Amino acid sequence: MDQAKISRRALVGAAATAAATAAAAAAAVTTGAVPVVTAAAAARVAGAARAPRATADRPRTGSSASRRVEALLARMTTADKIAQLNIPVCLPQVLLGDSTNPTGTAEHREAYVRGRTVVGTGTGQLRLGPGGGFFGLVNQTLSGSVEVPHPLPPREQAEQHNRLQRLARGTPLGVPLLQISEGTHGSLGPGATIFPEGLALGATFDPGLIGQVYAAVAREARAVGIHALSTVTAELNRDPRYGRGVWAFSEDQYLTAAMIGAVVPAMQGAGNDLRSDESVVTSLVTFPMESPDVGGLETSSIEIGERAFRQTHLEPWRAGFAEAGALMTEASEQTIDGLAVHGSPKYLTGLLRDELRFDGVVIGNDLRGLVREHVAGTAQEAAGLGLRAGVDVSLAWDEIYLDQLAAAVREGRVDEALLDRAVRRVLTLKERLGLFENPYVDADRAERVVNCAPHRALALRAARESMVLLKNEGGLLPLAADRVRTVALIGPNADDGLNLLGEYNAYPALHETPSVREALTRLLGDRVQVRYARGCDVTGADTSGFAAARAAAENADVAVVVVGEQTKGGYLSPDRTDGELKDIASLALTGVQQQLLEEVHATGTPTVAVVVTGRALALPWATAHLPALLIAWLPGEAGGRAVAETLFGRTEPTGRLPVTFPRDVGQLPLTYDQKPARADAGDYVDMPSTPLHAFGSGRGYTTFRHSGIRLDDTHISRDGRTRLHVDITNTGERDGTEVVQLYVTDDLATVSLPRIRLRGVAKRRVAAGERVTVTFPVTAARDLTLVDERLRTVVEPGTFTLSVGSASDRLHQRISLTVS
Repeated sequence: MDQAKISRRALVGAAATAAATAAAAAAAVTTGAVPVVTAAAAARVAGAARAPRATADRPRTGSSASRRVEALLARMTTADKIAQLNIPVCLPQVLLGDSTNPTGTAEHREAYVRGRTVVGTGTGQLRLGPGGGFFGLVNQTLSGSVEVPHPLPPREQAEQHNRLQRLARGTPLGVPLLQISEGTHGSLGPGATIFPEGLALGATFDPGLIGQVYAAVAREARAVGIHALSTVTAELNRDPRYGRGVWAFSEDQYLTAAMIGAVVPAMQGAGNDLRSDESVVTSLVTFPMESPDVGGLETSSIEIGERAFRQTHLEPWRAGFAEAGALMTEASEQTIDGLAVHGSPKYLTGLLRDELRFDGVVIGNDLRGLVREHVAGTAQEAAGLGLRAGVDVSLAWDEIYLDQLAAAVREGRVDEALLDRAVRRVLTLKERLGLFENPYVDADRAERVVNCAPHRALALRAARESMVLLKNEGGLLPLAADRVRTVALIGPNADDGLNLLGEYNAYPALHETPSVREALTRLLGDRVQVRYARGCDVTGADTSGFAAARAAAENADVAVVVVGEQTKGGYLSPDRTDGELKDIASLALTGVQQQLLEEVHATGTPTVAVVVTGRALALPWATAHLPALLIAWLPGEAGGRAVAETLFGRTEPTGRLPVTFPRDVGQLPLTYDQKPARADAGDYVDMPSTPLHAFGSGRGYTTFRHSGIRLDDTHISRDGRTRLHVDITNTGERDGTEVVQLYVTDDLATVSLPRIRLRGVAKRRVAAGERVTVTFPVTAARDLTLVDERLRTVVEPGTFTLSVGSASDRLHQRISLTVS
């Protein structure tokens, strides 16, 4: 879930509409309560007077609830139940004007928790029961969008949560609050550790490391009183234009599923022990998918057939829900093949709960989209559709799941058993978290745990392992401090620590987040002179800094130019070039950054490009002309140090591309797992059809030879398994790490399949001159399946080619396996 999703289409204009919202609030009738009037009525579709849809059959209850939960349900009024289903996204008061949204001020929040908030107007007013919880309460600034005078450090975050829990427990029902926050690459409270984001984590090709990262994220979140973390992305990154792809791990289903399979138990604890102060609920997003969407635009539709969805996109969800037991998800805002997910029982019940055995809570934040897409004619219809489909919780704080849901139940348009089903799921999750026994946290522990030394070390390790070296002509890297006396450090991202952090990160950090310049200066000390010139901005056409950049390069032994994207400034920043609601039509470097590279290169000084990015970019000029190209991604709080250490060989770049880098945006869609028709297609008139840098690419500071591929059994049954072995020899003069990749080809199938599919990864450290054997398990029912024309996942008999290599376009060893 994204922190500001409540206003994906509206928050950017929040300041402009605050006055109108305040005027509406002033018109509300209040009697000793804090009134809340949503802006939803103004957005209701004019003239929508269709008759309501027929009431669904009474729902199944799902998993059995405890006696406590059933006893609470029996005592609850409709208003009490609706309050439990509304967990509003917290927004800074400056964006809300005089609105009485319950997240605006401490007074509003306390009134909501006590059950003193009124929604609606006139005869449709509803006084809610005690509130269900909050989303993103610790993210007071919208990750830097809005400055607040006194951001709360971890101790005060814990104390704030405890205060609200005491109020909740003091109400007649005594139901504790469920506190949810973002968790894409760290808990969002000021001071939390900021790990690398999205593709940076995917580039490590190391699910075990990613599990450690998210265990630390969960530990920090629970320490301050957060119970569930969202924006843990199980979707694939199949279109680099899409801004929210910044959160995803990879374009590949196997790699993403491996990551998700490590993340969920790391966050929810062994055996899903959610009562532990080390655990939080994992909310996987966004189900079943929000990309690839038409044109790479976040708010457009998805046009994909069910067989393609199941063949390519389902595996990470299966790993997260059916296998690991993640207990929360967020419903996609998109329409998929014409079905609006927020109103789709097919997706939110049939696929999610029946097939994938999901037993948790579904978050919705765009029920209004059902009206926008003309699937529902009124807010009441939207409420009924969402509840029937399986949306349990609304984050959007609009009338649909507030007064309009109450009216729909009161008038018999929605069966109250559906309302009970959703409330039962929420209360059961609170019980599983142990909140009825102890909803409080230890503020002293929060101070000790958040951004502790082990977590900072883990952030550094993850940043180091995410670095992807795509080119190193003539062995320019690593630079040698005893031979390089002067480094020209140039570029808009060279001295910008905030821009290394990614989006949806803890702001302010309350701890060091050094830039590349600061880290490089600290690493080199007085041994090497670092001459800095900004050169240009990430965006804009100002070239006035080029002269200083040229001068710095002309007088240096090597030039390091740090370019790329801009994610700092929070959700509302107009200068961001990547992240949520920052889709892009061109994958070229923005502004005049390529011109800057050309100017520096023209000086004749050996030039290294370091690219800070949350997406695959098209970098044909840099690839063709510069001797060294390093992808730094969005490497988090330790990213500056990781870049500096990689450049000077203190650490080896062991990351590999988790996505395909195209030559040009015109090649899209372009992923490594193309079917034969595309894989064998000819070139374009103006460029090759092949990628610029293939999936899995990357190099370190040594070389490897693959040899001796063999199988334990070359013939297995359709439910059988075998093992593949391959020898890896370090043929260079330095110790190094090889990322060995196993790909599978189905030689003959009843449906067209990708030419190759990744089915194994092994990351091995090998000493210079050493040979090691790498072993991959091969299981037919896991690695050799396809989705047939009847949408069944099956293993077909025949031969399969197993290929091992160092990238999807560098496969060194092959062997045949027969399945019968």
